[in-house]
Amino acid sequence: MPQAIYLIFIALLGLTTPLFAQEIDSSKNLVPNPSFEYYFECPEHLEAIRFRKIPFWVANPGNCTPDYFNECGRRGYRVPKNRCGVLTAKNGHAYVGMILRVGHPEGDPMGWYYREHITVKLKSPLKKNFRYVAQMQVALSTYANYAIANIGMLFTPTARRIKWNTFYEAQVVTPRGKFLDKADQWVLVRDTIVAKGGETFLTIGEFNTLENSQIKKITESRKYRKKFNFNRAYYYIDDVSVVELGMVIIDTLPRITIQQKPSIPKIEFKSNFGKITQGEPIILKNIFFEFAKARLLPESFPELNKLVALLKKYPQIQIKIQGHTDNVGTHARNQQLSEKRAQSVVNYLIKKSVQSKRLKAEGFGETQPIDTNQTKQGRQNNRRVAFVVL
Repeated sequence: MPQAIYLIFIALLGLTTPLFAQEIDSSKNLVPNPSFEYYFECPEHLEAIRFRKIPFWVANPGNCTPDYFNECGRRGYRVPKNRCGVLTAKNGHAYVGMILRVGHPEGDPMGWYYREHITVKLKSPLKKNFRYVAQMQVALSTYANYAIANIGMLFTPTARRIKWNTFYEAQVVTPRGKFLDKADQWVLVRDTIVAKGGETFLTIGEFNTLENSQIKKITESRKYRKKFNFNRAYYYIDDVSVVELGMVIIDTLPRITIQQKPSIPKIEFKSNFGKITQGEPIILKNIFFEFAKARLLPESFPELNKLVALLKKYPQIQIKIQGHTDNVGTHARNQQLSEKRAQSVVNYLIKKSVQSKRLKAEGFGETQPIDTNQTKQGRQNNRRVAFVVL
């Protein structure tokens, strides 16, 4: 409580120096309010950081909603027990909570892209060719049913707005495949970095694209299904630190490169085509072409218009149109025909105002039958067009 009174007292004095410029921590740590002990108001609801309830730290992007928990908070927003879990602060009386990835989006599947970050301006910029120890304490919340493997610290010279599906090269990041999946346990994330010089802002969060992010379900138990953070990889953050070690010669530092095959999560959602799973083809029904040609017949338009509606509803997904034929005719002819028919469907979607960069066409000829080619019905089934969400 004294921290809150101290901050309010400064404001009442009418000092000309802004509050965010006050030196609260006199140690070597370049991170102001590193354990989130200083606050303007005790937390009473979610999204406290978005509404600037603590000094120095901001939500990034501005419309995301990281949370603040403190022993002084209202019920549900206290430490150690709150609506996201039960955990004592690593240092002091407070910590921050963030959705780093969504494990199972509710409603709109574009919720997969949602993630939260927090950003702070350092007390002074990092110096070129100087070494720094950057670290933070991270803990998976009690009620979260998903965990991720890549949590990081990003240093930038200017305040950078984090986009939800853009990759950022964080200087400190936990290893791929090393999931922080033990709830209610503080884990020290720490590394030594060499500054390029001028890095002034620190952002904490997850910085991969959705396709390259690593997220896993922890358990099939539904015990905490009614909790706010059950379907999310929700983590607590505390005790953030950046401390200078001294100048080094860059060329003497060993460079280690670790390459691992990324684990790609699949997107699944319901649509007017039924359940759609990323990477699995959906056959379009009632698609007709002129005999032995690639010209679409009007009878195909209702089904294609359903696909247009899907793409407009979910403007961030990309698809591939796949064309297939039966085995009547030469291999070369069937391959060419399947490619042209797939492209005809792509052209139709483009005419309906779907961006071409979201569409790809591919033909397989007769190489991927789903039925026998010995009967008329079987050959008809093999002549098909499908789409795949990439």
